[in-house]
Amino acid sequence: MEHFYKNIPGYFDYEDVYTEIVQSAKDGQHFVEIGAWYGQSTSYLAVEVINSKKNIKLDIVDTWKGSEQMLDPSNAAYDETLVKNGTIFPQFIQNMQPIINFINPIEKDSVTASMLYKDSSLDFVFIDAEHKYEFIIQDIKHWLPKVKPGGIIAGHDYGWDGVTRAINEIFGKDRYGTKGQCWIVSI
Repeated sequence: MEHFYKNIPGYFDYEDVYTEIVQSAKDGQHFVEIGAWYGQSTSYLAVEVINSKKNIKLDIVDTWKGSEQMLDPSNAAYDETLVKNGTIFPQFIQNMQPIINFINPIEKDSVTASMLYKDSSLDFVFIDAEHKYEFIIQDIKHWLPKVKPGGIIAGHDYGWDGVTRAINEIFGKDRYGTKGQCWIVSI
């Protein structure tokens, strides 16, 4: 399947991270992406999974209400009509039509959604939701126990003050790696 993510608004610059994760994955693994907005990164990850021909379960968690920075009219992905009318989720579903049968959207906040999973049940969790320190801390503390030994927890926007501070506090400077603006921790 050809990638179509460039046709979807958003900010996505970690194609290499998602490609490597899928290439190293095994059949039967379970991935969760937290933070999807219109689905640009989701569509990329799903197409990589489809093209790998691996049986990887892919859950997508978002409220589809927008974080503070996504609700900022100066953001390139901002769409006043969708935000005001509360139609971001239907737009996400429309954007996902070519891959809709390969993803499981979960319309919940991150912490509530984390409670749907047993500890040590996930192979890959990627966090790209709210970028404020207190939210990143909360997301990591709730999702980290859900990742299996040998799995990976990662996220975007390393370099943002709140994200970098939270990562350093939770993992220490020597326990994680970075690739571009992504932080990556092997469990």
